[in-house]
Amino acid sequence: MYLEKAMSKTIRLNKALRELNISLDRATEFLASKGENIEARPTTKLNEKQYNLLVNQFESFKNKRLNIVYNSEQIQKTLQELARVIETSNIQNLNQVLETNLDSTISKRQSVLNLTKAFKDGKLVLVLGAGISLDFGIPTWNSLLQKLMVHTIEKDNEKSNLLSNLFNKIFTPTPLIAGRYLQNYFENNNSSFENMVRDVIYEKVKKETKSPLLEEIVKLCVAPGKRPNLDSIITYNFDDILEYKLEETELDIPFKSIYGIGMDVRNDELPIYHVHGFLPENKKLDKLNAITFGERNYHQQYSDIYSWNNIVQINKFRENACIFIGSSLTDPNIRRLLDIALKQKGNNRKHHYIFKKKINKLSLTSKIEFDDSSKKEDILDLLIKMYERFEENDSSSFGVKTVWVNEWNEIPEILKSIREHAT
Repeated sequence: MYLEKAMSKTIRLNKALRELNISLDRATEFLASKGENIEARPTTKLNEKQYNLLVNQFESFKNKRLNIVYNSEQIQKTLQELARVIETSNIQNLNQVLETNLDSTISKRQSVLNLTKAFKDGKLVLVLGAGISLDFGIPTWNSLLQKLMVHTIEKDNEKSNLLSNLFNKIFTPTPLIAGRYLQNYFENNNSSFENMVRDVIYEKVKKETKSPLLEEIVKLCVAPGKRPNLDSIITYNFDDILEYKLEETELDIPFKSIYGIGMDVRNDELPIYHVHGFLPENKKLDKLNAITFGERNYHQQYSDIYSWNNIVQINKFRENACIFIGSSLTDPNIRRLLDIALKQKGNNRKHHYIFKKKINKLSLTSKIEFDDSSKKEDILDLLIKMYERFEENDSSSFGVKTVWVNEWNEIPEILKSIREHAT
């Protein structure tokens, strides 16, 4: 059933969640950002405007279900098998199995204590991913690819938007392959790829947006060269929003953006390593501003272990305690470098930490319907615990402990605790 078909004046939220393959939290947070506040319940009724807002934003997600088809024979069979396991097994024993190897996770209190010590010692590194910049209007990766694709199709903006959107939905090219195509296109047409990417990422940016997370990150940066303070910041983002926020503060915070070989840092400067490239909004770009975008760049990073950005990451991962914020650890090169650093540490291991958000049981419930609800709670609890253990063990294999949060807005409070405990 296509989402574009005519709909009644209202639609249940849980129906939209299933069609678009998104969580309850994600839908309500997005609608709130558009000024549409709704009750966070699956039975909430959406009006046509609210439904269309979700469709326009998340329609591409509907084909990305994790091999689960709503109310299909396959999921019913899987759930029945799982229910039989739960019925014929001791729930306590199953939980005991899942509670083994809990080294991979850590309480928020203990993580604050460990990270406070690293901060006091000047051995704390913030590793920032795309989640840091989204609140300011920076496009998601898929949105960025689509907007760039527009420029390769038609001069007619309306037509090119439609064609680009359809192409991405029907053929779903992988980001690396799409990136390679786009780089080749702009180079072959004597256009600056970096300039085009910069135009797109800053198109709708609002740097004056208030962000409790970025405000806490800025406060951790106040004393370069002194103690307590950060060792450095590694960011995988192209934008200069962090630099803008540092300059905006009334405090004197010496820092230097590093995005190419041969760029030195003074002892009293906080280095901000843009290891995937840097595209400042209002400065002229040169060859040092080359960005890691497509398959070709990743091949180069794999083949050149001694590139400046690889060396920086290996050294920081080996010698410091790192906090991964707004990152999911899915980038294959980051995983490779964490592996290398872990082996080089030997027995002298400092743990890294990553924040991950717990699955909301209510949002998971909206994706699955049970014919027999008698074991519903047990099955959902077990699925969530299995997912958490999987995520924890994956991160732990790279020396990264998982800190679970119920909401993303807990992260600024944790960073604040680290800063306050250190002084």
